[in-house]
Amino acid sequence: MEVTLEKKLQGFQLVAQEKLQAILCSIPGKKELILEPELIKPLEHVCTASWLKLKGIQRIYKHDAKQRLPRAADLVHIYMIRSLLGPYQTLLRQLQPVATNEPSESTDLALRMFHIICVPNCYAYFHALLEQAGLWGVVQLHHYNWDFIYLDQGVLSLELPNLYEGLYLQGNSSVLPAVATSLRLLQMICGKPTVTITFGNHSAQLLQLMKALGKVPQPQNPPDFGAWLIIDRDKDYTSTLLTPAIYAGLLLEVFQLRAGEIIIDNANNKIRNQKVQLLQGKTSPPPNAVKPSCIRLNSDCDEIYGDNRYKHFAQASSLVRAQVKALGLELQKLNDMQLEEMHDYVARKLPKLTELKAKVLRHLNASEIVIQMLGNFRRLQTLEEDILNNVSRKRLLTEIDELLTTDGQRYNTLRLLCLLHLCAGVAPEELQSFARNYCNMFGHRELCVFQQLAQAGLLPVLVPERKSSAKLLSNLPLPKFQQTEFQANANRLKLLTSCADVEQPACGSSSGHPAIKSCPSFVFNGMYIPLAAQLCSMLLNVNSAEQLAAKLAMIEGLQLHVGAESNTPKAYAAQLKMASTETTDVFPLRLRNLFVFVVGGANYAEIAACDFVAKLTGAKITVASDTLLAGSDLIAAAFNS
Repeated sequence: MEVTLEKKLQGFQLVAQEKLQAILCSIPGKKELILEPELIKPLEHVCTASWLKLKGIQRIYKHDAKQRLPRAADLVHIYMIRSLLGPYQTLLRQLQPVATNEPSESTDLALRMFHIICVPNCYAYFHALLEQAGLWGVVQLHHYNWDFIYLDQGVLSLELPNLYEGLYLQGNSSVLPAVATSLRLLQMICGKPTVTITFGNHSAQLLQLMKALGKVPQPQNPPDFGAWLIIDRDKDYTSTLLTPAIYAGLLLEVFQLRAGEIIIDNANNKIRNQKVQLLQGKTSPPPNAVKPSCIRLNSDCDEIYGDNRYKHFAQASSLVRAQVKALGLELQKLNDMQLEEMHDYVARKLPKLTELKAKVLRHLNASEIVIQMLGNFRRLQTLEEDILNNVSRKRLLTEIDELLTTDGQRYNTLRLLCLLHLCAGVAPEELQSFARNYCNMFGHRELCVFQQLAQAGLLPVLVPERKSSAKLLSNLPLPKFQQTEFQANANRLKLLTSCADVEQPACGSSSGHPAIKSCPSFVFNGMYIPLAAQLCSMLLNVNSAEQLAAKLAMIEGLQLHVGAESNTPKAYAAQLKMASTETTDVFPLRLRNLFVFVVGGANYAEIAACDFVAKLTGAKITVASDTLLAGSDLIAAAFNS
């Protein structure tokens, strides 16, 4: 029986279970599992509590960083933590007192009473720290990588939310081998693609690591993907910094997401948590406040989400309200039924309707909170559109400063400034003025955040204030021919709908209303096409390597990998011309399934845009990343670093 692509992707769960089982079954005796809170939700996608009990786990606890869990003499404690220095050192400090109480070093590693499973890597210095803490011989280290977690149709995640922080803010690439291992496993399951395109240094490094891991065994079945596209997050920061207009994207702007599940809580969400306390008004919840609920962002588990996930938020929220009214009318039919009809209705239809009503009400509550939290959404979108098109930068800076004072959002105000720097450039003096106002609002301890954002390429380097002559010079208008890297690439790839020409026929509609289901830019109200979606569209529509080279010739850092060779698209097209007739062009793609991997976090706007391109071209696009994030999460990482 032929296994579909979706079934293969869901099969990652079985691989993850086998790997975890190998670790648990190698440890004899009765076991207790202590999980770091951040790992609980992702682990639920791998296995259930009953599955763990079958593998010898007696009890499961949430790890408390403040105190150590007492252990009975006949029990083995297994800790599962993230591969981060902070949580690891905290755990070692908790376990240090047991070093003097435990018997001498065991010759059999499996007989040790304490085990630490690090997700996804166990670094070499972890062993050195273990020895320094005096726990060598008492504690055994393991590493475990659950690889890709299937979140929804066409959406995969490695659930490594700290990768962006380590890779782009700290320059720490130690987690990349684990990502390369997961991508290699995907090749083993789905086959090696005909062509792979990398865009960025980290993407190219991932491909080199995959080659270093060895040749992938040749599968019996043909490959499932015709091409892979691996993109660095810093090559398209704009898709994350812009505010999406689709339902799934705005849910992520307001609510915390963990392993494909959001918590609907009006009192504790991303917008409230980043606002200055003074501007939040009354924070005490009303006596009849709605308790926090959860929505799983999976179209198979939640049909309401499945119907609305990639629709414009206004359309989705109105459809949810209409469904609430329709369900209310359906339930009123009970009043007009005879007794026998009522028995049949209650037994067969009522349970399904009750479950559906609960889902609809959760989505209604979520959409109302989104509307309340985002406030003047139209003003924000107009401001972002002016930033994209570099309209009156002095007014833009004034508006961002005004939002800092009136709205007081710690992350989203910085997010607008980062967007302005990418699209139009921010002068050092302008950054100094903003940083002064920002620190007056949130405290001078936040000054180091500007250095972190500069490290990621989101802001210029903050330098000491200069003399007045330099300030006078900075007030002079910049020449119009000066372009930022974003503007140059956006114009070459036609990412801005304002600069699209006849080669982009899908960016308009006969009704004169751009972006509404006629172009991938609908995810940003017609302002911008995500880079991943545009590259996918090009790969699916070109008929030859020469055509692709013409579109991508001016883009630096983009590499085409066919077989064992790596070239720029232009060099590959030239090589085909000079080669013999036996060398066949890989374009047009024979297999119209694409795999997109974003190094540093993907967002739902990109996923929705790729889904639109797939439907438009009759293809199938799977989007994967180390985590799913919103623009505020990108900025928040600088505060954690």
